Amino acid sequence: MKKLNTLVCIFFVLSFLIVDAACAKSLILHNATFYTMTGSLDVTENMETVSAVYIQGSKIKAVGDDQTILAMRKPGTVVINLEGKTVFPGFIDPHTHLFNGAQPYFDYNTLDRVQAMAVENGITSFGNMYTDQEWLDFILAYADKGRVRNRVFLYLNFNHSCGDVFGNWYEAYAPKEALAHNIWVNGIKIYAERSVCDGFSSRPVFSDDLKENLPEDSLYQNSRLHLSEDELSAVIQRADDLGYQVAIHAMGDLGIETSLLAIASVLEGKPNINRHMILHNSFLRDDMFELYENSDIVALIEPFSRCELNTYLRRGIGDDNIAYYKRWYDLSLRDIHMALDSDWPSYGEQTINPMLKIHAMVTGSNIFTVYSGECDEPIEEQTLEVLQCLKMMTIEAAYALRAEKKIGSIMPGKFADLVVLSQDPMMVDLEDIKNIKVLMTIINGKVEYGEYVNGRLKMYHFCSSKRSCTPSISDSHLRHP
Repeated sequence: MKKLNTLVCIFFVLSFLIVDAACAKSLILHNATFYTMTGSLDVTENMETVSAVYIQGSKIKAVGDDQTILAMRKPGTVVINLEGKTVFPGFIDPHTHLFNGAQPYFDYNTLDRVQAMAVENGITSFGNMYTDQEWLDFILAYADKGRVRNRVFLYLNFNHSCGDVFGNWYEAYAPKEALAHNIWVNGIKIYAERSVCDGFSSRPVFSDDLKENLPEDSLYQNSRLHLSEDELSAVIQRADDLGYQVAIHAMGDLGIETSLLAIASVLEGKPNINRHMILHNSFLRDDMFELYENSDIVALIEPFSRCELNTYLRRGIGDDNIAYYKRWYDLSLRDIHMALDSDWPSYGEQTINPMLKIHAMVTGSNIFTVYSGECDEPIEEQTLEVLQCLKMMTIEAAYALRAEKKIGSIMPGKFADLVVLSQDPMMVDLEDIKNIKVLMTIINGKVEYGEYVNGRLKMYHFCSSKRSCTPSISDSHLRHP
């Protein structure tokens, strides 16, 4: 029976050996280009690569060339020849609503489906940016059933997107506390401005300088902050004293500036050790960049979209305010940390796809499916380099989640979270990046997703000590809420 169980754990898929690595003591992946994602954000720097990785249990034991790593093989070690494919650290999406944004709500099968979708797209870790008490209780009940496959970092809400204050309930859960397998409390979420509320769209708050450019009938004329600078500072101060990271929703220049000044008043020139960060950062004035740099703010951003910009114009943003929209290149010139996220599903289902996000960031092309109208013209003025985007989805995203010592790069001692791609995004034409496919996703040394080369059959399997190692077929299609 023992021999039979071992055989069940091994699947041959054309040229790939798909293995449930939870059933193996050690695993070697070789004959591939592994981008370790160590080093700086300098796009002129040659990125370190290795050709083989040795995994023992849930962690990376060694990296190097094929000859060195294959020599480490022991009886029972599973060896996978990746036949020249490209491998990156598992992609990290630091700002999503995967666990609270998919419908139907409060349904275990929904969370199963969004996780299947995530691993199919090479997402190994994500931040869930809306978690109130009701959602937290549901997520923990789900985790108790052993169904959490991704690494999930929760942000507990201080207030609602409409402005209602929940208060300090989050203090019952210590920062960085592991609440269940693969579930951590990472910080608190604060809405400085109104986001989607009672079916109405977000309302960025603009300074007087930008307000002068708004038409009289603009939807943004009466936008108001949820919290004053002093009120926001008080919330951040309490969280900072207790060791929580704060993640602030801010899109308009006044909302962002208020958040920056509030964080600065708390830090008083000290290092931003809790990695306080601002989400969206959609409209930026020149004088604001120094505020990011002075407080070492972590900025989470989403791709540009001509569709989104056109929608802002229809709602009354004003032509003269276009120049302030999503200044990612200008922000990248500053000495700060930036991470690329999806805010899934706010902009459409396909934004979870890392290759589409990179394609949008380097070409200015639209990937958002929630906006209508003609918007094919790319936004090229603020595009970034491919390597910058890859960093922002791996080691920089790990930094944003305060987890760079455990994930985000391929090096000994870190968790074995890896994604195998059909092509190298740094070697193909920019337009071809969007066509790159995820062939395999590994989390904690376990193969969570594999795919036939012809792309027809997708295989998801989850193996724990309580369950037999058998593959199952799952349909990852998820309707947008």
